[in-house]
Amino acid sequence: MKIAHISDSHITPGREFKEEPFSQIVEEINKLPFDLVIHTGDVTDTGLREAYEYSRSFIDTIEKPLIVIPGNHDSRNVGYELFEEYYGEFNGVKEGSDYALIYVDSSIPDRNEGRVGSSKFNWLRTQLIKYSAKKIKIVAVHHHLVPVPKAGTERNVLFNAGDLMDLLQKYDVDLVLSGHRHYPNVVDVDGLVISNAGCMSCRKVRAGDVCSYNQVDISPQRVDVTIRRVGNKRLQSAEGAVHEKPFLPQRFQERQPHEYRRVSSEIFISEGRKLARIVHIAGTFFSDRKVFEKKKYENAVRKINALSPDLVVHCGDIVEAGIPLNFDLAEMYLSQIESPVVYTPGPRDINYIGYELFPRLAGGSNRGFETPLIRVHAVNSSQYDSDVGAVGRFELAKLVRAIREQEQEMSIVFLHHNVIPLPHIREKGLLEDAGDVLRALCDLQVDVVLTGHSSYPYASRVDNTVISNANAISCQYVRSLFGNSFNVVDIFDRVLIISELHSLWRSKRIMGIWWRKNSQNNNSVRTLPLV
Repeated sequence: MKIAHISDSHITPGREFKEEPFSQIVEEINKLPFDLVIHTGDVTDTGLREAYEYSRSFIDTIEKPLIVIPGNHDSRNVGYELFEEYYGEFNGVKEGSDYALIYVDSSIPDRNEGRVGSSKFNWLRTQLIKYSAKKIKIVAVHHHLVPVPKAGTERNVLFNAGDLMDLLQKYDVDLVLSGHRHYPNVVDVDGLVISNAGCMSCRKVRAGDVCSYNQVDISPQRVDVTIRRVGNKRLQSAEGAVHEKPFLPQRFQERQPHEYRRVSSEIFISEGRKLARIVHIAGTFFSDRKVFEKKKYENAVRKINALSPDLVVHCGDIVEAGIPLNFDLAEMYLSQIESPVVYTPGPRDINYIGYELFPRLAGGSNRGFETPLIRVHAVNSSQYDSDVGAVGRFELAKLVRAIREQEQEMSIVFLHHNVIPLPHIREKGLLEDAGDVLRALCDLQVDVVLTGHSSYPYASRVDNTVISNANAISCQYVRSLFGNSFNVVDIFDRVLIISELHSLWRSKRIMGIWWRKNSQNNNSVRTLPLV
């Protein structure tokens, strides 16, 4: 099946619309053997009737079967009342012999943010169950699920992106199509391929990019996504070197296709030798108030010491507030851990005078750790008196250099704030620059990223990078029915296993098993979802 994925045409007279790239892309689509064209929103720029009428004259030049869903611009100025008149249903299903495409409206009137509300969420679940026997399952939505690089401050990801991504993975969806951020991006999240299209015909392209669309070739065996850009341009390679691609006589250049084998589960016969064990914690909230649950912390520490990890990584919110009393308690309680401990701050650790007290913790903090096998890189993503996180261009460039220069086989990065959305959380804890950070870590093939924001345990793999978020280990503020917990990362010759252990009762559940990236089976197996 061949799909032309277009988005963000912004067709409105005299505004942001660029007619020439639109015509070039449509001409290309009409010539190639596409089975389906999917426009993932922002057909118009204003949502006004004149924009809808004007857009139809251009959209009608597409000669292939077409599905259009609304974007935030289409819903402006009460444009959502016009959308069905011009383009059909907001939500629906396109069914083929071996596929089902489910499209969902994520727009909120007069807002740039997106949301798949509870009723649409339940409708989507019902459709996924109904079409579960289809060999290929595709979902289309306007707003992006995963932060997109080159998009500036991350602020418009779906409010419930984590819940939606969790739902799609549970029901074995193969492909998600989205737009909104005006920059093309493709990632694989534990077998769920997410294709984000750039601008089809809008002046507001990002980072000096040009208009583009995504070509998707999907079969029961694999998903290939090719970003097709209008004209000749300078491209940034995965390694970071800028190069000029040679001029091509046609008007389009193809970026190297993103090729993903369709996933299959497998029982692991042997993990191989255990090479390292890392305990991953966050949210201790040391204080003399009830928010810190001393019994849970001390029980957890006894279990951690019994596990004999090579390293304990604390991903922030060590204290409830950055005052001397809490840091004195932190020194006392953290000294109970018998293994080496490294820290990075959360927002609570550097508020008040915490920015002065935190660096003195345990003789120095926000530092890395290394063995002959692993180098652990610390990143400070917290800002004074703000819950919003940011790594920043300077710090990211320094991190990239350090990872490239390391001699160890494995690289692990830890920071406080989330780099991907988590379930059961309205996304406001993502990094401002999450898209750029996530893209850099994936391009560098960092083995593991550890985070500690939002008090919810989660683990997933994006491309070849496993991302683990730790729950609060001893704080009353948790979002998991499982209760307070910490994560254990076990690294074997062949696989990497992340488990969650309850702080009080020490009960255990496996959050995921992944082939290590140097394993021959790495591309043929998805996470075993054993939660």
